[in-house]
Amino acid sequence: MNFDDVVLGSLGLENEGTFDTWQLLSAIREKNITLGVQYVKGEVEGFQFERHRTRAEPHAMEDHEVADQEKLRSQRITGVFVRPQMSDTSARPIRTHLIVNAAGPWAGKVAELAGIGKGDGLLAVPVPIRPRRRTNFVIHAPDVPVDMPSLVEPCGVHCRQIDVGNNFVVGRIPPKEEDNDERESLEVDYDEFYEKIWPVLVRRVPGFQSAKIKSAWCGFQDVNTFDSAPVIGEHPLYQNLFMMCGFGGRGAMHSLAAGRAFAERLYEGAYVNINLRKFDMRRIVKMDRLQEAFAT
Repeated sequence: MNFDDVVLGSLGLENEGTFDTWQLLSAIREKNITLGVQYVKGEVEGFQFERHRTRAEPHAMEDHEVADQEKLRSQRITGVFVRPQMSDTSARPIRTHLIVNAAGPWAGKVAELAGIGKGDGLLAVPVPIRPRRRTNFVIHAPDVPVDMPSLVEPCGVHCRQIDVGNNFVVGRIPPKEEDNDERESLEVDYDEFYEKIWPVLVRRVPGFQSAKIKSAWCGFQDVNTFDSAPVIGEHPLYQNLFMMCGFGGRGAMHSLAAGRAFAERLYEGAYVNINLRKFDMRRIVKMDRLQEAFAT
């Protein structure tokens, strides 16, 4: 491994590893079903609303902030229009008193269905979650040492070994100024590997020179274009619309903790173990970006 340009690095030897995110999701789903949770497969097409004559909670807007008094009246979403995954069906209303927007890469578009980002005052502020394409390549590199550790380069290229047969999963998270690919196509762009990933791997570990692609797949990440941090918490105007999105590829790692925090808010009325208030929509309304560095 070439360390000529390395000033500082980190090698973890304890509590490190990977897990199958699909198996985790499937296990949670099956457990939920045994507990009585019903899953409805379909597409959200809109919301039902009801206006109340009560003001929003104090944390939504501070006294010195100016806004239309009518817009500050707490609005409540009373239902969701869902089109089931069946042929020739229309959207059906589902009555509810609480909604969690956990639509991942499409969380911003779901929020727009509630008028968020398309109105005035608080409704002028969008949920800044956009889908970003990510491609993973499975490669075979027989000349790379078998004790090759997982690797994350500052440029966003990452690599990890998946078995003892010198097979690796590699990919790239582009810099923010380049990260604007919203194509809906999941067709793999193999030029990305040869032009953006392979040269970086070869420079760091020359054994990757003989690497060959075995397979590849595309997917989407829910990227917060505002400050790259998650959005967790209720909307300032719609007090029963809870956001849980913008994890940027770390959703599987954060999901259990985020779910527990939401359960605390739901049953206790406040966060109990970890205060996640700094991740809610207030920072976006105030244009106050989080300055933390989040792992790729």
